[in-house]
Amino acid sequence: MVELNPDAAGPSRPGGTIEAPADLPTSETLRRLVAEIEGDDVSVDWLLGRLRQRAFGYALVLFALPSCLPMPPGIPTACGFVIALVSLQMIIGTDGLWLPQFLDRRRIGKATLERMVERASPWLKRLESVTRPRLRVMTGPVGSRLVGLLALLLAIIVMLPIPFVGNIPPAIATVVIGMGLTERDGLVVLVGLAVSAIALALCATFTVELVQLAWAWAFR
Repeated sequence: MVELNPDAAGPSRPGGTIEAPADLPTSETLRRLVAEIEGDDVSVDWLLGRLRQRAFGYALVLFALPSCLPMPPGIPTACGFVIALVSLQMIIGTDGLWLPQFLDRRRIGKATLERMVERASPWLKRLESVTRPRLRVMTGPVGSRLVGLLALLLAIIVMLPIPFVGNIPPAIATVVIGMGLTERDGLVVLVGLAVSAIALALCATFTVELVQLAWAWAFR
């Protein structure tokens, strides 16, 4: 496994590593990240290496964003798996974010990242306009462990093959939580917890209705 230590100083990747400035909003950090890409694609290792500072929050945002829109089967499962790994490390309280090498080496197209950031930026900017550092207990060690538990549950739901838009509500909730972590805003994290409760309720209701319809069709 390869460790990405958010507190380490200096380069830690071939070609150098640039930390995300602490005062930059998430949307601008992601925009600059995409602008730095040379070539047609980049590895997950490169992406997270560039976002060493506040890496847990950025990882939640990056890998939840694709599932906020209807996606082909397989993409929500892959993204949910990464979110689950990040969440487990938040629960454990690791000092740095690390992923298995087979995930670190996976490559993502620059065009895909550009579309994702372009579509998400207006919504991220709206959320950033009301964020500021506060309620640090929710973004500190204890709060991060509790948030990690919920993020793990959301990740499991994102991985499930729920048809139509079943993966979207928990992905949106994960983005809100990740934004709260990157912006050091505990109130936004709490909002993310509320959105998570709504998302879980919607998914449960939708699943029950789907099972009832399938049962009625099978035994009509």
